[in-house]
Amino acid sequence: MDPRGLRARLTGAGCTSCGATVPVERIVVLADRGDFAFVELDCQGCGSRTMGLVLATPAGTDPVLDTADHPELDPHTAARLASRPPVGEDDLLAMHRFLDGWTGDLRTLLGDDRPGDGGPAR
Repeated sequence: MDPRGLRARLTGAGCTSCGATVPVERIVVLADRGDFAFVELDCQGCGSRTMGLVLATPAGTDPVLDTADHPELDPHTAARLASRPPVGEDDLLAMHRFLDGWTGDLRTLLGDDRPGDGGPAR
């Protein structure tokens, strides 16, 4: 479903995870409502999939593709995380050492002992 040829007009769209160019054949128009369309970008490089919103523009201009870096996050959380440094190799190694010695389950590791959920697994 791409009667207006949006896929071809989105040539050069970049992956929000790794920045690689997403080939046109890996762009899917999910819904087209005339003045906007929903698309999915499937990155061959890193394997991530991104939902995007394409906004109508005046005739003869390129469409505007709007993608969120982390659509699952609310704006406040996204801003808070953006101000933090990315996870680095030292962080990964520290977590690896921590988990290597961990003997509990995931629920106790995460501290998920909310009332009504049965408490920590035993």
